Amino acid sequence: MRLLASSLLALTLLFGGACTRDEKEAVPNVRLGMAPRDVRERFRPGGEGSWQTALGSGDDTVLEWTARDAESPVAEARFEFHLGMLVAIRARLNESVSREDVSTTPKTVTSRGPAREGGTSVTVLARDCPTHKDEAESLASKAH
Repeated sequence: MRLLASSLLALTLLFGGACTRDEKEAVPNVRLGMAPRDVRERFRPGGEGSWQTALGSGDDTVLEWTARDAESPVAEARFEFHLGMLVAIRARLNESVSREDVSTTPKTVTSRGPAREGGTSVTVLARDCPTHKDEAESLASKAH
């Protein structure tokens, strides 16, 4: 039990400090390092929607939110958790952007760009997560 608590504390320190200004603005009130319960409680998409929970790769958990209202600023969002901590955010916003923009910090990479379905695709990844490390580094290589 102590080992689990120590591991969770270490992960909280590792991922919990990964928050950047860009990441905070990417998806309302959600930041990397949160637990699934915190994401459900704090996510403010600006409209009504529904939640689904699924298993990701291995023991990872995925929460998905879909808007019921076409006027919601957030159309859909996917939150990916590794060892109970949020390590990836993928969302489609109803606002539009004209070009892709990638920003990085030592711990995160955030991408915003036109979505195929219309609106804006937003991805925020923890660079230290083993599940997302390759994807995060590939995305970071596109940073301006």
